[in-house]
Amino acid sequence: MKYLSKGLIFLVLIFIVSSLEAQVRIGNFQYSKYKHKKLKKKSVKRFTDTKTIFILPDFISKEAYKKLLDEVWDITPYELINVSSFDTDIVKKDMGLARFKTMEIKKTTKSGMMVSYIYNFLDFHVVDKLKEWKKKTIWYKSRVAAIYFTPDVNIRKQVEASSGERELYGDLLNFRLGYLKNYLQLVNNSLKELKSVDIYDDFTSPELKNLKDKTLYIDSNLLYGYNPFTINTKKSPEIEKLTKNYSYNFEVIEYKDLEEKILSEKEDFYYLMHNQINSNKIINIVNGRTGEIVYQKHTTISYNIKPKDFKKISSKIKKLNK
Repeated sequence: MKYLSKGLIFLVLIFIVSSLEAQVRIGNFQYSKYKHKKLKKKSVKRFTDTKTIFILPDFISKEAYKKLLDEVWDITPYELINVSSFDTDIVKKDMGLARFKTMEIKKTTKSGMMVSYIYNFLDFHVVDKLKEWKKKTIWYKSRVAAIYFTPDVNIRKQVEASSGERELYGDLLNFRLGYLKNYLQLVNNSLKELKSVDIYDDFTSPELKNLKDKTLYIDSNLLYGYNPFTINTKKSPEIEKLTKNYSYNFEVIEYKDLEEKILSEKEDFYYLMHNQINSNKIINIVNGRTGEIVYQKHTTISYNIKPKDFKKISSKIKKLNK
């Protein structure tokens, strides 16, 4: 997968400022801000009263996108466009968009140093009004949801002090067909139910109790070690140590096998998702059939999965089964 970006980024600050967003936010918010408000009924109605234009990257084939959307997206009619073919001239007032974007926000510190925040996300919104700016069409929007994606360590390592156009090569760890299915299910169903979701909220669903008797699947790609100070990999965590205080069944699985389950399984099953947003770690457990999040825990200044993460999950399962 090829990742494109522009701008000026300082290596010494990358562990602080590089955005490692992932998962789903549903509501009224700015994509780069913590502040989150509940869905606006008016915005949802405007979004659902029109066709949704999905503008997606060529990481996955158009045929695979279409098959997936036909299966899980029923809240609006849709049209599918590749990012490379997208022309802003087609954008009209009141149009509904689900647009994949890579955004950079530059800020100047008190010491005068320029730093950058990078966001990779699928932005669900309805167009409020348009204007021309520097020979480009830009528009104001009412956002209803966003799906954020996490760059791998290779991308993070390549970000260095430079200016002008650059190309970074690596992967977005959770831009996968299976994960995308669950994300789209969650957005589709939450908008139907006017249910707001925020990635910074901690919660436990009663459904988590099912893991007393079911296997928790863990994508092996998420069991990486990362050192934020050297912006490099470190020794991967040993699963035996990580799960020493987890009292229930689990299985480390290759992503291709997990994807097959997500795309075809007819019964409830559950998998672990590790997301990183700057220095914020978010641990989720997802129902792979429905896409619903049944557990979420947000920890600040933490960069890797730890034994205590599994211990907390185990304690919640035990408590729900008393």
